[in-house]
Parts: sequence; C-alpha cells; structure tokens
Amino acid sequence: MSDRPEIEIQQQTAFGEDGQLEVTETSVETSLEDFGADVDHHDHDSRLDRPAASEFGIDDRPEVEQSAESDQSNLFADTDEDQQTLAGEQATGQCLFEDGEADDTC
Repeated sequence: MSDRPEIEIQQQTAFGEDGQLEVTETSVETSLEDFGADVDHHDHDSRLDRPAASEFGIDDRPEVEQSAESDQSNLFADTDEDQQTLAGEQATGQCLFEDGEADDTC
C-alpha cells in the first residue's frame, strides 16, 4: 500500500549508439538506490499520530527511545583549551559551519 500516485509513462527515451535520444519500446525503472543512496522503506508515524500530553503544562507522553548512532556532524570542532586558529583567534567555541565573522554563536 502506497500513497504515491502512479505515473503513467507516455513515451520513454534513451541515448542511442550515435548519442541521440531515441524512443524506446521497453520502460526502464530507476531508483535513488541505483545511484548509491540509502532509502528508508519502512512507514513512519506522522506527527499527528504521535501521542499528545493529557493537559497543558504536564508532559506525560511516553518516553522516546533515542539511538546513540547519528549521521549528524558536530557543530563545534573538538579542540584543546589553548588551541588557536590560523588567524590567531581562540579555536574553542568556533562554529564549523559559520558564514561570516567568528564569534561564539552559530
């Protein structure tokens, strides 16, 4: 069961021997997985399906288990307390993804 609409293929083309696009008789199906992407195929709960608190100000929702593994990158570099940047500034607290002036906030 999928909520995705079915796409009707009118004509499909492919590059021929001479490098020109040619109409093909057979369809070719591809996926992001064909290009090395990890695709998650299991169904996810929508935010509407998640439990809500019973009353305002009291968070009595069930505890959510969190994994120790993550694909997220660090926001700040792991540095020694006395480490400096090439510009001579304090390296501790420098944001790794900053666009502009160096300060302690990102």
